[in-house]
Amino acid sequence: MSGDEATSTGVYYHRKDCLGVTRRLLIDFVDVPVAYALSVLVVMAAWAVLPDTEFTRAITLPLFGISWCAYLVLLKRSKVRTVGYIAFGAQIVDLKGGRPSILRLLGRLFFVFFGPLYFLVDLLWLTGDANRQALRDKFAGTYVVRLEATPAGSGPIRVRTYMFWGMTFLFREVGRAARPRT
Repeated sequence: MSGDEATSTGVYYHRKDCLGVTRRLLIDFVDVPVAYALSVLVVMAAWAVLPDTEFTRAITLPLFGISWCAYLVLLKRSKVRTVGYIAFGAQIVDLKGGRPSILRLLGRLFFVFFGPLYFLVDLLWLTGDANRQALRDKFAGTYVVRLEATPAGSGPIRVRTYMFWGMTFLFREVGRAARPRT
């Protein structure tokens, strides 16, 4: 991490503006079938255009993956957003309140490879987090917030240590201003 990153400033949101478990589950129940259907359509279109060869069969899985990435990374990052994010008034932002980079969203999507057990751990984690960030959000440096959310404040971006399942993780977080004691 360069010196500039160590002293950079980020934003944080009111807890009520950060999406909780129910809303995130609803978004996933919409976006997963849509991403799957889009992938099937892309593969079927390729099969319709290309002759049935070894090559056509070999590109099926990569086309499926590219379709998922296009939907869950590129579209989610855009102003348009995914169908689930539109339906439930959500957006994804980085620690500075802007659109996250493609690399951050790819890192966040990578967690899907850990399977359904990880998905449950991820959702449970966000219930106890002050910013309702799931582990994948912590890793990627993102927040999932209401579309109309505005930052509640700003603070320095710091590195915090978390220990989970015998592993140590370093995550960047925005430090909140200390509340005055009464």
